[in-house]
Amino acid sequence: MTLEHAMSAPHVRTKADLDRFEEVCETHYALTQARRAGVASFLSFVVSRRAAIREMFVVTRSLPAIEVSLGAGAAGQEIAKHLAVRHRGRHVNRRAVGVLALPDDPEVYLQGTKRRGARANLREAEALGLAFRELADAATTRAEAARILTLHGDEFWDAEAMGDAVARRTSRVFVVDDEAHAVRALAAVVADETWAHMYLCISDKSEASHAALYLLNVGVIKQLCVEHVRYVFVSSAFHLKPGQRYLQARLGFDLMNLRVSRRAAHAAPSPGARHRERWSIT
Repeated sequence: MTLEHAMSAPHVRTKADLDRFEEVCETHYALTQARRAGVASFLSFVVSRRAAIREMFVVTRSLPAIEVSLGAGAAGQEIAKHLAVRHRGRHVNRRAVGVLALPDDPEVYLQGTKRRGARANLREAEALGLAFRELADAATTRAEAARILTLHGDEFWDAEAMGDAVARRTSRVFVVDDEAHAVRALAAVVADETWAHMYLCISDKSEASHAALYLLNVGVIKQLCVEHVRYVFVSSAFHLKPGQRYLQARLGFDLMNLRVSRRAAHAAPSPGARHRERWSIT
């Protein structure tokens, strides 16, 4: 199925859909914990929660399946590597993934009643003096990523590896900082010619963190629009917390199952070869 067709297919959009998928995510989490606890716990859980497990598979398989077409450059290879990860024979990063189709005009993204909440949070961010920008200095990037990841040490078992990933040349790092130039939120993105993967989006624990996350996401989305990237995806919903899933739904991400295109890919230009226009918000 092409993305255009997938975008017209049934999605997890309504509150009832979201509530149903939250139950699916809870089942997935409980199943993972039971498996880690040992064979006896796993078998006991499977027997006692057969209906919930069946519902989990039914809902996940019913999501639209779309192709991710990637270039042969470093960014495309990085995204393909992420989507190729398997555990127990299953692709773990392709199921129930939030995908957002990007408009040609970045200003179109915030139009309509569905983005009313995002616009309200952007007004709050403006009132707080928050600003969006891209980090270009490698040392600053590594230091800020390490600082914010430390605040979320209970969430990232691989925080050190995540920090190294942020510092790789294929990653672009965007931040939201306050009037004192303190970074309040950080996102890491790998952008190919058509597809981009936002694999990290976190904030500090300040009172401004909620508005900062909205400004950060909208800033990244608009910047990718300017660069004519067509689609951006985030982590599998199974790997996100409930609040993160809620935020992605509010921002318009649709849950889909991904497939990597087998079509021949064109070589992507080097990071220095592609001209990047800038979109900024203060």
